[in-house]
Amino acid sequence: MKIIKLNGNKKINNIVLALGNFDGVHTGHRKLILDAIGYSRKHRIPCFAMTFDPHPQEIVCPGRGLCLLTTLQERISLMAGLGVDGVIVKEFSRTISKLSPEKFIYDFLVKHLKVRKVFVGYDFAFGHKRAGTVLMLKKLGGKYGFEVNAVRPVATHGHIVKSSTIRDMLTRGDFGKAVKLLGHPYTITGKVVKGRGRGRRLGFPTANLKIDSDKLVPMHGVYIGRMGGRKCLVNIGSRPTFAEEKFAVEVHIPGFHGSLRGKVIKVDLYKRLRDEIHFSDVEKLKQQIRKDIKRLQAAPL
Repeated sequence: MKIIKLNGNKKINNIVLALGNFDGVHTGHRKLILDAIGYSRKHRIPCFAMTFDPHPQEIVCPGRGLCLLTTLQERISLMAGLGVDGVIVKEFSRTISKLSPEKFIYDFLVKHLKVRKVFVGYDFAFGHKRAGTVLMLKKLGGKYGFEVNAVRPVATHGHIVKSSTIRDMLTRGDFGKAVKLLGHPYTITGKVVKGRGRGRRLGFPTANLKIDSDKLVPMHGVYIGRMGGRKCLVNIGSRPTFAEEKFAVEVHIPGFHGSLRGKVIKVDLYKRLRDEIHFSDVEKLKQQIRKDIKRLQAAPL
């Protein structure tokens, strides 16, 4: 169990705990975590969030090929930004997946953390084959001396906010709704690697990102984003004008002339600008990129 202290003087026992996978740290997760923080501040008890790595579905049903909205570091950063005193990262394994619900709760919440109150989502499930329910958790709380608060579902724009719903939206290109359900821009983090230099030769140099294999990549297209305080264009796709190219995530920062090679950068995506287009010649591509840059510059980020 890895404990990341954001406030070093807080003890890691007798705590308020926000418990869940929290992939995406969307508006529903934020409600849960903020409720836990509010309770902790009122009662002067440290508040921690617990997440799992890898995601339980990656262990229990690896064939599904789950793609995540957030890397572990992105998740930690988002939760830290809400004001928790620390994040507890619990390694999830096949052995843990086979624990009975009571054994799971006793080992991790009672024995090690001595939780005072636990905040979970309305549909929280735990233990072997997800046999543990919120009702069971409340009964175990009565047995072991902690309270449970099950946070009701959050609905916005006609949807119950769930990570799976957001994944579907991003995959099919409904980016605007996905961002509204997230409550924040969609983040892509990656290491800048060597590309073919084609963007530079066109007059629009790009940073090519290598991202985690289990990170969800939105539907191919051109996006408006921000990196390090600067507006940027992000092209996600296979660059159809150049048929030999493979999939890539390319970031163009207008007016930036430095080198990012080898650095890990975080790009926040705010809006899907357009589909990826096949152009009959390079000049038409360059004309479209200039139009994209004008729209980027006019965007109120």
